[in-house]
Amino acid sequence: MRKLSDPALNPEKKYLSIGEVAEKFGVSIEVLRKWEKDFPKVLKPMRTKGESRLYDKKQQEKVALILHLLREEGLSIEGAKKKLLTKQSDLEVQQEVISKLMDIREKLMSIVNEFEELENSRSQNNIYKYGR
Repeated sequence: MRKLSDPALNPEKKYLSIGEVAEKFGVSIEVLRKWEKDFPKVLKPMRTKGESRLYDKKQQEKVALILHLLREEGLSIEGAKKKLLTKQSDLEVQQEVISKLMDIREKLMSIVNEFEELENSRSQNNIYKYGR
């Protein structure tokens, strides 16, 4: 089980490494690298001087969209490519919805983290108040 303090769930972090993105979306690093080759016009993470991949929010949204097309809609790589490359308004709306849902998820994870911290501090206070 992932801890809520994982960097992949940290809403303040501007860029995620390929490993963090893989963990966040439940895919392997190899899958993300393959998608970069399969969807070169869509998926283009930034690179550091050392060639490490960094995914900003926009790139993470594209990963979510590719994942949705492949898993939820059951499209092949070729089918997903065609759908991504056509400028269909429903696709743009879908990407906007995914983006908003990711924002909501990040906010909810932040709230859960705050509740966990509050619960931990309450537990510590009870230990001091009532003894062990």
